[in-house]
Formats: sequence, structure tokens, C-alpha cells
Amino acid sequence: MCNSKEQLKKHARIHYEKKRSCPTCHKQFKFSNELKKHIDAVHLNKRYKCELCDKSFKVKYYLKHHLVTHTQEYKLFCDVCNKGFLFNHELVSHKNKVHEGLAFTCERCGKTFKGEQYMREHVKTHEAEYQKPTYQCSECGKILNHIHSYKRHLKMHKGELKNICDICGLSVTSVSSLRNHMRTHSGEKPYACDFCEKLFTTSKSLLVHRRVHTKEKPFVCSICSRGFSQKGSLNVHMRSHTGEKPYKCTDCQKSFTTKPLLNSHKCKKVIPINAKK
Repeated sequence: MCNSKEQLKKHARIHYEKKRSCPTCHKQFKFSNELKKHIDAVHLNKRYKCELCDKSFKVKYYLKHHLVTHTQEYKLFCDVCNKGFLFNHELVSHKNKVHEGLAFTCERCGKTFKGEQYMREHVKTHEAEYQKPTYQCSECGKILNHIHSYKRHLKMHKGELKNICDICGLSVTSVSSLRNHMRTHSGEKPYACDFCEKLFTTSKSLLVHRRVHTKEKPFVCSICSRGFSQKGSLNVHMRSHTGEKPYKCTDCQKSFTTKPLLNSHKCKKVIPINAKK
């Protein structure tokens, strides 16, 4: 539904206006302003520079969003936590994801969930005999810890990667992954740390970084109870108990617990005396 006459006119153009084609790559656009943005960002490499710092952006929208991190002049605020936003859709998305629908609470740790089934699955993780399920790909043998990651991984083998970056051609499995990837081109970092104001491209990166300040270590070793701020660090640590060394030198067959250790390994491969030069 269009809320104004101007919106109705803009919508009507979709039905009767011809699509505009980029003269360089022939990608088509419904509106001339969209075509202009595409040409500026992709083919002319036009940059919008911030006057308050050294950062520049390919899209003017990203610059506008970035400037607010300097001015703090937000137009909209969450009525629950008072977090500021520049656009209404960001505020709505924030409230839906963070504040609404969290009706089920774990009595053991206080974590909240949108559905009872999700909470029941979570409660199982507190049981002493609990073992986290894993999913192994029948194509390449890779083991994944989440069913959603497993399904996305299968799409890679089936060629069902429909979300393609129009700048570098990278294919990803979801719209959110593509959105995060596009920030590597634009330089946009919309997530700011409320402790030190450092900026990040994804909310997950910010969450991991905040643990530097809060000292939170949610990933605990089930054998020695040592805590870690990142799951990857726990996975590496577990190898000290299991003896697993998944990274092997192809020359001398020596194995290592991490890839950096393998990369720093200076192989002393024995070359036979009678080897041909």
C-alpha cells in the first residue's frame, strides 16, 4: 500500500516505464537514480568522503549513516533501551530482534527464547551427559555444528548460491551474508562498541569484541573448566586434551594443532643424496 501520492506515482512507474540498462555491464535498473548510483560505485569508482575522518564510501547512503557515528544526531530512539537510529526500518528491525517475542526464559541461566521448543533444546545443554549434535557433509566430509550451517553448506555443493555481489562476483548463501560482504567494498562499519567506540562491519564481530571489555568467557571447556571468549579458541584448546592435530605438512607429514603453527613450520625435509638436480 502506498501512503502518499508521490509513492503511488513512483510505484506506477514499475509497470509502465522501461528498464534502464548500464552501458558497461548491461545490468538493468527500474529507476534512473539507481542506474546512476551503480555506475558511480561500480564503474567510475566514485567515493564519498567523510569530512570528519579519513574514511570514504562508494554509496552516499553509507556516508550518511557513518556521519551519525560522529554527530550522534539520531532521529529515532528505541523506547526500551534508548538506542539511537537514523532510519525507521532500523529501529523496527532492532525492536523485533532484541526486545519482542522473547517469552520463554531458561531457569538455569536466564537466557530468553522466542519459542518454547528453542528453550527446551537449550535446557538440554545444561545436562551433564549432553553432547552437542554434529552434521557431516556426505560430499566432502566437513563437520558442522548447526543444522542451518549444514543446510547452507549443502547449497554450496548443489550450486544454489543465488546471492551474488555485483562488484566482485562472490556468491553467498543468504541475503544477510551478501549484505555483510558488501560492507567490505563500501567500508561501512555500522556497529560501534559502546566502551571504546571501535567500529565493526557485523554485529557478531562487535559481540566478540565487547568481551574484551566485559571479560565475559561464555565458552567453557568441559574437561578442565577453562573459559574462552570465542568458540574457535575453545575448539583449539580442546585439542590439547584430545591430542588432535588436523593440520599436516605435506612434505614431512608432521602435524599441528592450528593452521598458523603449520604455516610457521620450517620443514626440514630430507633430500636424498642421489636425487637428480
